[in-house]
Amino acid sequence: MNVLFLSQGKDIDTHPDWHDALVRLREEAFIRDFLNVPFYGYAEKHGWDNFYKHVVDLCRQDKYDIVYFHYFHSQAIPSPQKCIESIRGVAPSSVIMTSSGDPFSDNWMRNHYPQSIKNASRYADITFSTQMGRAADKMLRWGANNIVFTPNSLCQTRFEAKGIDWENHKFDFDVVFVGSRNAVRFNPISKHYFATRHRRKLVAALSRHFGKRFGLFGNGWDGVLPNEGPIPFNQQQDYFRRGRIVVGGNPYSYSDYYSSNRIFFEVGSGIPTVELKVQRLDNVLRDNDHVYFANDIDDVIEKCEQILKSDAKQVYSKAAKAAQYIAERHTQYHRMKFKIDTAMRYLANGRKLDVKFPFFLDEVDLEQEMKYAIRAK
Repeated sequence: MNVLFLSQGKDIDTHPDWHDALVRLREEAFIRDFLNVPFYGYAEKHGWDNFYKHVVDLCRQDKYDIVYFHYFHSQAIPSPQKCIESIRGVAPSSVIMTSSGDPFSDNWMRNHYPQSIKNASRYADITFSTQMGRAADKMLRWGANNIVFTPNSLCQTRFEAKGIDWENHKFDFDVVFVGSRNAVRFNPISKHYFATRHRRKLVAALSRHFGKRFGLFGNGWDGVLPNEGPIPFNQQQDYFRRGRIVVGGNPYSYSDYYSSNRIFFEVGSGIPTVELKVQRLDNVLRDNDHVYFANDIDDVIEKCEQILKSDAKQVYSKAAKAAQYIAERHTQYHRMKFKIDTAMRYLANGRKLDVKFPFFLDEVDLEQEMKYAIRAK
């Protein structure tokens, strides 16, 4: 397999972990070769028309087996329709893939998904999405093809999944929260508006309950005490490990399975992680094992208190095993391998989906889960 990876970024260092995944897959002979073209950087230098022309020229020259429009969602991106149609002409056997990674609104009344991902998913063979359910229903309505669930994941070059030496570890707080206070205008049909309000209520409740035992990190929390301010992206795990427990930011989408990358960073830090529940995400990460899923804000605080009162050796041994589980199944290396495997199986099956999911819990009935994790016309 020869892969043309059109990556979301200005340069390779924007997403080094996806590049690292392809390097490793080439070393393992899972793929023959690849080319990484960061599309924002190319378009900034040469323009979008020249970017699309460059992609077609590459496909004409090298007949890539896979052409992957990675996280191709921005209002600034012009439609890739003509580009994809041209690829079909010069390299008809190529599998064209795209992906959507953000919590775009699943409300049919909101035109929230950028037009670029709508057009890319209409003309691609396979669309990978980090959220399903009503979000996938919405994608089907605009004509997306072969929608396949793929969770977010740990960046394996920037973060390390491992346990802590809890007996000698210095904890600064009982509970840590990392996340920004996002500004949003009132919009009664916007889940982002209500999610932003809910995050503020969650942080306020944690601050009231834990006081100085609560570590708050992120932008925009002026007036909320205690407040440690923003932190560098690549140092998130250092700050998670300052707390005996990490509480995750409430999700901005409640469509099936959705989570951001951060939950994988949190669990990978070896610190017990409490998160608000999202439907079917507990088929990816085991409740009360990898993650402690809570039903509401009061339940978040109750679970934190239960963990703090539990035997520390058992708590941090379980957290270390959860971190190891992330390292073994939930990095960007694993996600890239899954996407390429899905394309390979698609070709071998006469250009029809034949998905083999590697990231669901072992006890999940995969035949039943397919109904939720795959949506096709």
